Amino acid sequence: NYAKSVAVPRNLLRVRTLSLPPRWAQPTADRMAAQEVLTLNHKLLSAIGAGDYATYESLCDASLTCFEPEAVGHLVEGLDFHKYYFTMPAAPASDATKPHVLNTMSSPHVRVIGDKCAVVSYIRLTQKLVGGASVTVQAEETRVWEKKEGRWVHVHMHRSLIK
Repeated sequence: NYAKSVAVPRNLLRVRTLSLPPRWAQPTADRMAAQEVLTLNHKLLSAIGAGDYATYESLCDASLTCFEPEAVGHLVEGLDFHKYYFTMPAAPASDATKPHVLNTMSSPHVRVIGDKCAVVSYIRLTQKLVGGASVTVQAEETRVWEKKEGRWVHVHMHRSLIK
């Protein structure tokens, strides 16, 4: 089983992974690639929670595509759509005294395809404070990573909210 928590500065975000499925019996090279992609996925979620666009952009391909609730049924291509959410004005200081977000990747499954593609699927639980109240949102996420010029980059994402 794989379990890891990654903390980033000042309670902004913590990402953790709960139990890699027992079907984790891939060849060593695939296991190493899967581990690397899971680590990058952690870093990506941490960047999202911390509002760190520079890190997010460094992990994503410029032609990133996605289907997500914010895109209201449209396929989005490129980073401009995502950059908008990173550059939105912050809430007034009185409302943003202690931002706190916890993202959990539950039961991640990594499928390594050849030596240039990996697909990560999981349930993402996001716990956060909204107006002083604790809120948990869950979503089904699939992220596709492609190895380009010797490094993994995020090339596609699909997220569906679970109601």
